[in-house]
Amino acid sequence: MPRCADTTCGRWRPERLAPRWATGLRFNERWYCSRECVENAVKARLDAPSPTTGVPALPPLRLGVLLRHLGAVTEDQLAQALAAQRSSGCRLGEELQRLALVSKDAILRALAAQGGVRYLASFEISRLAQGPDWLPEDTVQALGLVPFELDESERRIKVLCTAPVPRAALRALTKLTSWLPEAYLVDDTVWADAMRVYRSRGETTNAGSAHVSNLAAAASRVADVALADRAITMRHASYEGHTWVRVEGPQQWSDVWVTSTQEDPCLVEHTAH
Repeated sequence: MPRCADTTCGRWRPERLAPRWATGLRFNERWYCSRECVENAVKARLDAPSPTTGVPALPPLRLGVLLRHLGAVTEDQLAQALAAQRSSGCRLGEELQRLALVSKDAILRALAAQGGVRYLASFEISRLAQGPDWLPEDTVQALGLVPFELDESERRIKVLCTAPVPRAALRALTKLTSWLPEAYLVDDTVWADAMRVYRSRGETTNAGSAHVSNLAAAASRVADVALADRAITMRHASYEGHTWVRVEGPQQWSDVWVTSTQEDPCLVEHTAH
């Protein structure tokens, strides 16, 4: 007979007892005898540090350099904007637009080149209907990524974002959904309009998207879903000091955001760059 996967418990699985007790709970394909043991396993997984791989990315080219390369501004115009920026405190892109030296489209094009992504000068809001219906609004808001189109054959998902390109959010989306995001940079106002009309319409029963203050509270919520569904899988990813936990079961799924004590850069107002 198999034992409970919680090493601090090790209780034997009682095959001959009542069916519900014998069934126990399954978490990430391992058998646990109780909700408490599942909660302990979740805590251990969430507490484990995420491995770091790869080499640090090279810093992106400065916006002014890119605008000069694209022929959008002259050296004198750039110097004028930089001088005005020192007193105004605005970002360079905002300052250039305020002085009417560069168009909004030119700024967007340069920011897209800076982030190595495509951009959309305009966006038809009706395209959101082609996007997925399984990402809760809270999750979309927190990541700063509004989905608007799916490629089922290649498992790609097109998303709208603002500058700077949220690389960590894109990685988290891949890890938690197994879909490869393709980012399209848009103006702040376009992103805000898209976010306002975005709606999550899950075909399966959704347990909801919750924000909790610590990992222990997240583990408790995951254990509750396990108790309700009897068999669940969990994946999680860290993003900007936060942890995104996705729980899936045969009856429902749930997203849990573990918020930090610092201000969430994903939830603050997007500003021009």
